[in-house]
Amino acid sequence: MLLKLAWRNIFRNKRRSLITVSSIIFAVVFAVFMRSLQFGAYGNMLKNIVGSYMGYIQVHQNGFWDEKTLDNSFSITEVEHLSKLKEVSYVSHRIEGFVLASIGDQSKPVALLGLNAEQEKEQIKLDAKVIEGEYISSINKGLLVGKGLKDIMKLKLGDTLVFLGQGYQGSIASGNYPIIGFIDLKTPELNKRTVILNLDQAQELFALPDMVTTAVIGLENDNWREAQASIISALDTSKIEVMNWQEMLPELKQLITVDKAGGSFVLLILYSIITFSLFGTVLMLTEERSFEYGVLIAIGMAKQKVILVALLETIFMAVVGIILGLIVAFPIVLYFNINPINLSGQMQEVVEKFGFEALIPTSLDPSIALTHAGIIFGIVLIVNIYTIVRIKNLKPVNAMRR
Repeated sequence: MLLKLAWRNIFRNKRRSLITVSSIIFAVVFAVFMRSLQFGAYGNMLKNIVGSYMGYIQVHQNGFWDEKTLDNSFSITEVEHLSKLKEVSYVSHRIEGFVLASIGDQSKPVALLGLNAEQEKEQIKLDAKVIEGEYISSINKGLLVGKGLKDIMKLKLGDTLVFLGQGYQGSIASGNYPIIGFIDLKTPELNKRTVILNLDQAQELFALPDMVTTAVIGLENDNWREAQASIISALDTSKIEVMNWQEMLPELKQLITVDKAGGSFVLLILYSIITFSLFGTVLMLTEERSFEYGVLIAIGMAKQKVILVALLETIFMAVVGIILGLIVAFPIVLYFNINPINLSGQMQEVVEKFGFEALIPTSLDPSIALTHAGIIFGIVLIVNIYTIVRIKNLKPVNAMRR
């Protein structure tokens, strides 16, 4: 009976219902889109820097991260057993070194990355980032050069780079390798200074037989904290260090924390505006219906039932508004996830200076929509406290005189 009365009142007061539902739809769309954009930017940062290159967890010999020298290398056999852990999907071995790369009369210090080409192709789809030429393999030996370095040194396929540097325990690292491909690592700073070599060639160049400087740990899921604890318990940490991305990139962690705080402050302002807007709507419409409430109470309807009908009306409108808001927000969020906002001009330069790709996609994480839909539903219920108090204190005779 009360449900039917609530529905009847909603359709009878179409103007009131449309105003309330429209306010809720706007609030849901704006909040969900803004937060999706913010979390999408974080996700893109992590994907560029962490997920596709550094990994969420890395294993090194103690001291390597502070002093990246080849002397701080370790044997592959020390970490082979990690692949058997349930949290670990793969263990990728790498050598990270520095050499002077020369061609003709040009020389430039570069970061040389030796990796297992077949494994990186399977696990992080490194071959898909080759924009020109071929991907390296055990058969097709040669170099992959970052596209930024290509432009700086005016390189082309088939050119030979000559390397000179220091190998393991003071040995001389020298060699010449043909360029077989150019690669886009999606991070401008990496593209400007990275040269990739197959792991066996890098071991030979740096005199590191069966040794590596880094083991990148692939995870079965995103719970890197649990995975790190399991890895630490499986290793001799007096010799080996296990670092997560937050420890390796504290600046990125701080940037995300500060930006989240800024986003939360903006959302607080948004929700304050939404709250006062909805409260103004509820205040106006409650006053407009004072006569109606007075008549219902005068003919014998209990105030508790009048309050319940008013709350049911609000709940119905809130649910409809939230559902419609989510329906409207989804294609917008999906569109900007597929077609990220491409920063240009000064903003692009600033973002790329920090080593991030100048793209801002939206996040499709459903928890964002559910969280903000829940918050807005709570706001709607809170502002209706006024309606409850107003009806409780309503005097039918005075209300009907207006």
